[in-house]
Amino acid sequence: MQLIRNSDNPNTVAGIMLLVLLLVFAGPNTIYNLVSRAVPGLSIDTPCDWLRTSPNRGTNQSLLGRAATNPLRLEVSSSAVPNAPGGTLTITVIVINRSLGTVPFLFNPTQVRVGDDGSSGLGIIFDATTALNSPGIRQDSGTYPPGDVRVLGPRQRCLYRAEFTFEQLQAAGFAGNSSVRAFYRINSAGVAPQQAGGSIFSDQGFRQLFITSEPVLIPLASQ
Repeated sequence: MQLIRNSDNPNTVAGIMLLVLLLVFAGPNTIYNLVSRAVPGLSIDTPCDWLRTSPNRGTNQSLLGRAATNPLRLEVSSSAVPNAPGGTLTITVIVINRSLGTVPFLFNPTQVRVGDDGSSGLGIIFDATTALNSPGIRQDSGTYPPGDVRVLGPRQRCLYRAEFTFEQLQAAGFAGNSSVRAFYRINSAGVAPQQAGGSIFSDQGFRQLFITSEPVLIPLASQ
C-alpha cells in the first residue's frame, strides 16, 4: 500500500516527468554511453534493417523532420584485421538522428557500397588501395523505392555491420595500415508517389547532402 501511495505523490510524478525530459534533451548519445560503459560490448542500437519503412511519403511526413537542418550524424568503428583463416574484419556504422523530428533514411542492406560511386545511400570507404570496392554502380532514380525509405525517430540510432573474411581481405590485397570512414549521400529529394485522393507533399522529404564519419584506424590483430 505504501508503494501505491508513493506513486500517487505529485512530487514523484513531477520527478518522473523531469527525468523523461532530461533524457530527451540530453542528446542522442547519453543513454547509449551510460549503458555501454556499464556493460562493455553491449549494443543497444536498432539494426538499420529493422527500421520501419515509410511508403506513403506523399501524405505521411513529419513537419519537424522536414524542418530539421543536418539531422543525421555517422560514427564508425572497426575490429582488428584478422591474421589467420576463419577470422573476420567487422566494420560497424552507427546512424544517429540528432533532431526532435522523424526523418527519412535511405537504406537497403543489399545496396550498401564499399567505395563511393557517387550514388545515393549508405557506404564505407577504406583509405587505402584495395580491391574491396563493390562492383558496378548503385542506381539512382527520380523516386526512391518505398521499401528502401526507412524512418529514424527523434534521437534514434541504428547500426549496420559489414563483415569481410580473412580470405576476402587476402584476395583484395588488404594488409591493414588503413583507416575507414562511413558516408551517406542523397542526390535528390525524391519524387513522392501520388496517393489516391491527392498528396500533401510533392517530394519524399529527403535533403540533398553528403556526410561522412570521422575516420578510425583499423587495428592489426596481435600475433
